[in-house]
Amino acid sequence: MTDANTFYAFWLDYLKEHELLATRLWHFVGTSAALISILLAVISWNWIYLVSALVVAYGCSWMGHFVVERNHPMTFRHPLLSLRADLLLYRLMLTRGLTESVTTFKML
Repeated sequence: MTDANTFYAFWLDYLKEHELLATRLWHFVGTSAALISILLAVISWNWIYLVSALVVAYGCSWMGHFVVERNHPMTFRHPLLSLRADLLLYRLMLTRGLTESVTTFKML
């Protein structure tokens, strides 16, 4: 199986774990805050911003999973695929490429 096929199969499972809009919004907020923290770390050369990026990103994501969706994040089982999927989800939400319903979403 190619890397693209592996990711596509993972992406479909990832979408099932992020069915509720509130879960995806928690991810969006966490990723946005993490990107801002990383930018601040680069600008200020202060490593504490990198720590805050991890805490905020995971904290928001886990809030979406444990409180809203009531499932477990896929991060521990597939950390690199999860990161790639998180960034794709973020990009799709930012560009409005992912609509309200994940069940009707198809990757082109």
